[in-house]
Amino acid sequence: MLPTLVVLISLAPASCVFTAQHESLRATSKGTVEHHHHHHHHHHHHYQHDDRQAELLIYRPKARWRGLFSIFSHSLRYLRDNGDRSLPIKMEWTDLPNYTYGKDKKRNLWDDFFLQPYEVMGYKNVTGKEYAEVEEEHKYMKEDLSEGFGTKKGIEISEEKMELGRNLVQQYIRVKPNIQAEVAEFYAKHLSGFKSPAAVHIRLTDKITQSEENFESKADFRKKIEEFMASNGQDAFFLATDSAKVKSYLKKYFGEKCVVYPSTLSTNNSHHGAVHKDLSIRGFKKAKDIVMETLIMASCDAFISTFSSVSNGVRWLGQSKLAKDHHYFLHEHDA
Repeated sequence: MLPTLVVLISLAPASCVFTAQHESLRATSKGTVEHHHHHHHHHHHHYQHDDRQAELLIYRPKARWRGLFSIFSHSLRYLRDNGDRSLPIKMEWTDLPNYTYGKDKKRNLWDDFFLQPYEVMGYKNVTGKEYAEVEEEHKYMKEDLSEGFGTKKGIEISEEKMELGRNLVQQYIRVKPNIQAEVAEFYAKHLSGFKSPAAVHIRLTDKITQSEENFESKADFRKKIEEFMASNGQDAFFLATDSAKVKSYLKKYFGEKCVVYPSTLSTNNSHHGAVHKDLSIRGFKKAKDIVMETLIMASCDAFISTFSSVSNGVRWLGQSKLAKDHHYFLHEHDA
């Protein structure tokens, strides 16, 4: 059965995302993704625009060398802090050293994957004074550890932050139709034959030094995936991992029950194999891989993951069933 993707489905006439309160509207027919047209009554959707030129708020992430979904969580925080100023907001993800370099340096990666928040907010044109804001580095870094959106060093995100992030996604974020179509096509081809696929995200490589929770043996991961699927009634899983070893081991063990996206994994060990730091793989391809994998995971029915910004992204963007049916891989002594 095809999923109803949270941020993906209806782009016109009223863009809306489905989180818990819209659960009743979900697609029920087998094999189709329905297009719902349902008007929200958020004040965000119906601005009365007068003829004065609005100030345009532009967010440019400062911690530009971070992974894509770490930058995404900083962007959500900007939306949280500035969304109620009734001004159009634009995300400018340019000059990100891990993803946009060489001739791509000026490319705005946000535009490759998402509509601009100002479009979702109902602004047609945003001529006028640009007001660029760059986050204050230490303020955000500190917040990461306490009440921020991040999962620094394996700190899991609170339910309250999860809910807040999902609401911000619902208000301001829509996936581009062409990306949406690619996700649906992949799901239809590789996952729709199963009764209920789970999503599995295993982040190792450079995260081992950052988050001790993430280090387990391949056999432990295998056992925990089996237990998780058994307890949740899943008959297959979509696997995203930055570890080539884990990927080939699980693929070999589970066979066709383990579905993967043909992403480019790094074999350059100078960064413990962390793809987002390996400049030999073209940056845009890396960014697209991680967005595609995240959105495919977000389409599944349940989710088990290590700690990372990507696993937060999956739960912020995913259907509400998946956000609830989520578990972390943990060591035995933590259980």
